[in-house]
Amino acid sequence: MSAATRLRRLDATASIVVLERSSYVSYANCGLPYFVGGVISQQSDLLLQTPASLHARFELDVRVMNEVISIDRGAKKVFVRDLEAEHDYELEYDALILSPGAQPVVPPIPGIERALTLRTVEDVERIVTAVNAAPKCAVVIGGGFIGVETAENLAHRDIPTTIIEAMDQVLAPLDPEMAIPVANEIRRNGVDLRLGVSVAAIRDGGVELSDGNIVAAEMVILAIGVRPDVTLARDAGLEIGPRGGIHVDEMN
Repeated sequence: MSAATRLRRLDATASIVVLERSSYVSYANCGLPYFVGGVISQQSDLLLQTPASLHARFELDVRVMNEVISIDRGAKKVFVRDLEAEHDYELEYDALILSPGAQPVVPPIPGIERALTLRTVEDVERIVTAVNAAPKCAVVIGGGFIGVETAENLAHRDIPTTIIEAMDQVLAPLDPEMAIPVANEIRRNGVDLRLGVSVAAIRDGGVELSDGNIVAAEMVILAIGVRPDVTLARDAGLEIGPRGGIHVDEMN
């Protein structure tokens, strides 16, 4: 959305169409864990802009639930699937900006389909539904910022929670001496923190760890990071960089 609004400021007459496959644009993703915990009580408080407000202020044609399924670079066309109306259509363009963002890292372990991820508003809706079903215990896989905040908010909802982190510390960007008091605070607040161990499988009612232990879990949330979403770019023949993102020039 930043690119679209900047383009409008540069050109007051251009036709600008934004295609978004989810139901929401411009939301506070850093607030998602706190909606799980009820600290943010209204879902509307997560939303910064809507298609209607963006059209009113910037005259942007923002189409949610519209997924780009392919790009024809030679013909300068994108092929779009309207997920609500269940029909496909095509759009011509003079210039195209790709900003697909990232998608959760989902490791190929047995039972991973049982885990929930936390990346979008739709994700948090699914998690809140699961939390409202009053699970007796939960496991959060990943001790990064999102994992720790999610565990904090599950504990706030009085759900016994375990964090599983493969590294020897939480919050990898921190120096170890800074991460230690964070780990102590996590445990002081009643969260079971398992460091230096990974998940081998997700079973019915529990998570099997690499050390052979089983941790009970009626809900599992996966929060081990994200990777660039490059499917469209790769299929369109664009170069993918050495770190897995879309290759850009020195101006980007």
